[in-house]
Amino acid sequence: MTANDTESGSPLAAGPAIVRTLELAAGLALLTARVAGRDDLAERAGALAAELAPLGAADAAAYGEFLATRSDEARARTIELPLRIAELAADAAELAAEAALATESAAAGDAKAGVVLAEAAARAAALLVETNGGGDAAAAATSRASRAASRL
Repeated sequence: MTANDTESGSPLAAGPAIVRTLELAAGLALLTARVAGRDDLAERAGALAAELAPLGAADAAAYGEFLATRSDEARARTIELPLRIAELAADAAELAAEAALATESAAAGDAKAGVVLAEAAARAAALLVETNGGGDAAAAATSRASRAASRL
């Protein structure tokens, strides 16, 4: 079992689970952007999803390396990756909020759900950063995600 072993039905570690949540949030923003006819937002959502794709496995590998070696270099990766994930979560929250505000259709609810998911993901990633020794380095990302949520 690995920290990202989804095919065997094993649970995900926190980092890959957060990335999965963000992939869902980006998908909801993409759906709403398409319904709203906002190709610019749809393109941004697609780019965000592509940037997120390798991060779950990378985080799982970093966590596994840290557990095996307890090295400073490995610990740094367990801070660096969740910090990047928190920043992308803030991006996802802002994008989903923009998509939600771009339409009055029922699809706005999908993007609003995406905002909530992204905000939660930002907070969860920030917890990993703090737990792994990075202090409040992700505070700016969680603040951006919260501001996005407050726009709804």
